[in-house]
Amino acid sequence: MREYTEFADGALVFPYKGKKYAAPEIGIKLGLRLNGITNNGEEQDLDSVELFKLVLGPVWDEMIADGVPLTFATRAGATMLADFQFGRAYAEAMWETGGDPKAMTEYMKARGNRATRRSKSTGGATKTPSPASTKATTSRSS
Repeated sequence: MREYTEFADGALVFPYKGKKYAAPEIGIKLGLRLNGITNNGEEQDLDSVELFKLVLGPVWDEMIADGVPLTFATRAGATMLADFQFGRAYAEAMWETGGDPKAMTEYMKARGNRATRRSKSTGGATKTPSPASTKATTSRSS
């Protein structure tokens, strides 16, 4: 098997005014806790900002120290959650659209269309023909 880091998406990086905030990947303990929160309704008293603090870790404090807008920090937190729950493509849509459902649908649709166009562009390669039928024909009995 290949090394995990060869195919994993890696940490999310959130740029703001020339600075890049690299959020740590979600570890085992936090991941299990998040599963309990998101899937089982545990810690219902936890508000969204507290949840974003959890997923961003020390980056949240760095953002506060730098005085970034709350909307930037919460979008980064929501993007981290989206990445954890639904994967990188969904997280990128969350980041680009701010989570607006209509905008996310359009973003994902456009992203899919680009992926489809890329897969159809084969650089002149031709599709491998399907094998011929292996069914034998039988003659009619008289």
